[in-house]
Amino acid sequence: MAFMTHSRAPVRAETARVTSRARASRRTYRGSRTRALAPNKDWPPADVWGDFARAHERDYAGARVTFDARGCPIAARDDGVDGAQRDNAQHLNSIVDACDAVRVDVRTRGARMSDDDGIRLETSSAVDGRVLDAREICTGGQMGKMFIVQGFYADGPQILPQCERGREVQFSFGFVDEDEEPGKRLRVDLTVRAAPGKKRNWELASVDMTLESCPGMEMTARFDGILAEDDLTSGSWRATSGATFIALEALADVPEDRDGGGNASTSAAASMSASDSDDTAQTKTLGPAQAMAAKKPDDSALARAAEAEKRVEEARAKDELEARTRPPEGLLVVPWWAVKSPASWAQGGEYILGGNSPLVFLPFYTWVLVESIDDQLVLECGRYTDGPPIDDAETDDTSRRVIARRYRKGRFASAFFVEERRLDRAERDAENEDFDVLEGLEDI
Repeated sequence: MAFMTHSRAPVRAETARVTSRARASRRTYRGSRTRALAPNKDWPPADVWGDFARAHERDYAGARVTFDARGCPIAARDDGVDGAQRDNAQHLNSIVDACDAVRVDVRTRGARMSDDDGIRLETSSAVDGRVLDAREICTGGQMGKMFIVQGFYADGPQILPQCERGREVQFSFGFVDEDEEPGKRLRVDLTVRAAPGKKRNWELASVDMTLESCPGMEMTARFDGILAEDDLTSGSWRATSGATFIALEALADVPEDRDGGGNASTSAAASMSASDSDDTAQTKTLGPAQAMAAKKPDDSALARAAEAEKRVEEARAKDELEARTRPPEGLLVVPWWAVKSPASWAQGGEYILGGNSPLVFLPFYTWVLVESIDDQLVLECGRYTDGPPIDDAETDDTSRRVIARRYRKGRFASAFFVEERRLDRAERDAENEDFDVLEGLEDI
């Protein structure tokens, strides 16, 4: 599991290798060789699971703030905050004071359970000891263990509930400062709500952000550090370490499915000319035996064939329904450079801040993106390690962590953990000089 260590090597020295790996990964990901890869049946190894568990077994103390879908602090639990304070929190220059007004001091006890049950985090009030919530993360055997050894995790269900009004789903992301500040962690818990009929049929409802440290460590509980939009969209970023988890069934996607293959019959029906009769449309939805039997209702042999064909179709439909409700099986764990584009979705630039944007900026230089489009749901949480970059700096040590989970047709498809470095001016110039004129010709 060497790829799960966090390299601090200069990006310039790694640029050529990362570039060549990315080219090779694009060819591998699109080819049949990827589908032939065997699942990691021994994930997680005992030592990796043990190290991860120890990172969360300790007792932590800290503070929590609850935010709404716009990133504004709201009253947490039963703390009293009037409407004027919440409205004032919409302005970034007052968000710190608003967070202090609604924060809840908490203590979290971590207890390791069995390998299948994962880690139990029990959070209580530091004032009177009331239990605020108890949550189990990384449960459910292999497919539930979406984490890397240092303690980062991306927790959520393997299958989403039906997108029905009122349904809510919980997702959790964990960040640790294993290098600069060991013993500290940031937990980001998302509540995502079904929104059937809207452009995005799943949307963010609220965020619980909890900053914690082990006893005896100095920690500021002030919720400051808000990103600007340019911090995400500007600059050239390159992954330097990480891991990607892929459900094997997600590798079997075909272009027709990615383009909405689940609605292929609807598209075909829509493309029929207006002159087609209802009988013709019905014939196109029937199997060949049933179609022939419909034309010759007195033919007993065709009737028997049509009935047999119908039974086969019904059995197939039942199997497909059961398959959609079964948890995914078979997990592939690979280094970040072995798959296509394991980088921030939010960096794409199309998520402009506004009333309908799914991108939310939170304290501690953190962002959350909940994007639901077609049959996919993406949940991303990222954090700048030491604050945002400084534009036009001669040297740039800015790094950030990005964690994401992706679902397709309501089923877990992949998760990735990646550390990215921002290239400074000299590194960008060096990379431009390393331009490969043959790049992309393999597909011609």
